[in-house]
Amino acid sequence: MQQVVLFFNPLSGRFNSALIPQWVSTLESQGLQVTVVSDPTQLRLLQQAHIIVAGGDGTFHTAINHADVKTNSFSIMPVGSGNDFASNFKRRDIAELAAQIKCKQYVQCDIMRINEVYVHNVCGVGFEALVAEKARKTKPASLKYIIPVMRNLFVYKPIRAKIEADNFHYHDWVFMVSMGNGEQAGGGFKLFPKAKLNDGKLDLLLIKPPNLWQRLLYVFMVNVGKHLRLKPVEFRQVSSCSIELEGVETFQADGELYKADKLMVQVLPGCLTLL
Repeated sequence: MQQVVLFFNPLSGRFNSALIPQWVSTLESQGLQVTVVSDPTQLRLLQQAHIIVAGGDGTFHTAINHADVKTNSFSIMPVGSGNDFASNFKRRDIAELAAQIKCKQYVQCDIMRINEVYVHNVCGVGFEALVAEKARKTKPASLKYIIPVMRNLFVYKPIRAKIEADNFHYHDWVFMVSMGNGEQAGGGFKLFPKAKLNDGKLDLLLIKPPNLWQRLLYVFMVNVGKHLRLKPVEFRQVSSCSIELEGVETFQADGELYKADKLMVQVLPGCLTLL
């Protein structure tokens, strides 16, 4: 009998824990042996397991930073407040997922590493990190990103940063710097319309300090993925990136907050086994 671990965060804002018994019953009816885990430290013990992550981007981020990504495989049931990474895949119910697990329909995807933190979808500094910080305290969950964006869009002050990425160099004021693996971030914003999960590249998006009109235009255009040609925008697809922050030390990774003033971001091609 194939072993499956079902991981969930009981403190997740939108997760309904009543789903767990239903999902376990469906998985076991398909001949899978299921272990339910809510303590992420238990994931460190797993080898050669398939881990179903029930939640959003934050829960999946927790899973890949506790479990060994080199020896375990993963899938996600997008029932969190932020499901941007899952938007790269066809939506499915638990019965469809069980069938895929039995058939081992895996794909290899890239992930990023920023310092020692694994990132499956997006990381960034500046305005993006501020929005991630404010989103943690914003209700309702369905508006957790758009409310902080609109409240802070016109008052946020740029920061200074030094950026080195392949043949791209920049040392000046920035509104935000984002690095992405998937197409979508921030609850639906199409930050990286050219992104692919298995191209061995990270998408680097630098927004130079915009005026008030450019800020409003950017928010409108990023909703439909048409922002890359705007005047304050620099876009590159690179294999690695280093960032030195001046006067701040907060960065966000998949919506989670970390502290560092020197960041080294690199792509780990095909490192994540998914289905």
